[in-house]
Amino acid sequence: MAERCQPPFGGKDQVTTRQRRSLVASSAPLAAAVAALCVAAVSAQQTVFRSKVDVIAVDVQVVDGEGYPIGRIGPEAFNVTINGQRRKVVSAQFVAQQPANNDPADPTPPEGRGRTFVLAIDSGSFEVGAERAPIQGAQTFVQHLDPTDRVGIFVYPAGTSISPTTQRNPITILLGRVVGQKDPLRTHYNLRPWEIVDITAQTSNPNSFLTAARNATNPTADGGTQMELDPVLKIQARECPEDLDCPAKIYAEGIQLATQLERQVQTSLGGLEALLRALEKIPGRKSVVLVSAGLLVSDRSDGRPDVGDIARVMGQSAARANATVYTVHIDTTLGVGPPSRKGPGSSEMARDRALYGNWLSDFSQSAGGRLIYVPVGTADFAFDRILRETSAYYLLGVEPAPADRDGQPRKLGVKVNRKGLSVRSRQWVVIPPKS
Repeated sequence: MAERCQPPFGGKDQVTTRQRRSLVASSAPLAAAVAALCVAAVSAQQTVFRSKVDVIAVDVQVVDGEGYPIGRIGPEAFNVTINGQRRKVVSAQFVAQQPANNDPADPTPPEGRGRTFVLAIDSGSFEVGAERAPIQGAQTFVQHLDPTDRVGIFVYPAGTSISPTTQRNPITILLGRVVGQKDPLRTHYNLRPWEIVDITAQTSNPNSFLTAARNATNPTADGGTQMELDPVLKIQARECPEDLDCPAKIYAEGIQLATQLERQVQTSLGGLEALLRALEKIPGRKSVVLVSAGLLVSDRSDGRPDVGDIARVMGQSAARANATVYTVHIDTTLGVGPPSRKGPGSSEMARDRALYGNWLSDFSQSAGGRLIYVPVGTADFAFDRILRETSAYYLLGVEPAPADRDGQPRKLGVKVNRKGLSVRSRQWVVIPPKS
């Protein structure tokens, strides 16, 4: 009998109280869409094989430099650890995608073949118009799937969704209706993302213009050094060198923009968390293809936006949902206002790109996939790479220790003793108690 989907964030010990309140507030409109994705009663727990010893199923992908799966690797070539302790690999089954052959005599039912994909579209990360090229790439991706593949869609923060299906037209139509919902950063002082992050960190900077005792008795003391260490003063020298009140105005704008960015980040995280919760109720292995223009998270502990250890928490949610996450990161930072008359330097642009992509990369790796960076265009090469990498995987039979069987997330490590190969594996495993 089908069960109702549990409310998002229903599991205990998933996020801190502060993080939970922020995520729940930002994802409230997604409730109906989450319910639509809950189409099955069986929760996605780790598969358990029965033999002389109990083993759990750990799925991993082993690919070469071009993303092509590598077969014919035996269990002895895999090194699996749980919480840092090595566990015996009993078997290694290579599972390849079986395309439909339309043979009436083929006894294998369609549901016995095919993969399950969910397109997760973070429309809140795109400004209006910036979503068109990657959406076209996503539509092409859907058309290139095997007829036996199931594909669903989840658009947030709009909250529209379609459960995984072999029908393509509804997915393509909904993709065509996606519109970017991000509010552009309107900056009077041409602040770039990395400057906003650095401005928010000035309360802990002893050389900041905010320091009460800054040159109180000698305004010219060490002014050159201070300008080098204080980003606000550097921006003043660029934008408004004659305005003595400019530093305070720059600081106020930086804090305002950081607050706007934090709202966008919390909305995106709320949508992702809601999706992963819904996927727990869909049985089997799933591949999430996240299309995003980035999630700006501070690269310094004293800067904003700061999301704490949410990447770890959501990686654990992906393990519970038996979901692998690939992120197609569309770079839109080139459209941000220039920090100088000469334009941004390569190091500045690289940091902006990292600010928008680092969290998504960490989360994707934690969830067993990877981030694919797309500087421009429809991202067709990124979608093609995902199709290649997901065309086959290994199902490892791993013998756990008795202490592993407590239903709690445990750190998972998988390596293979073959040079030049990449292993895609979720970094967390949840093993239910022995029944």
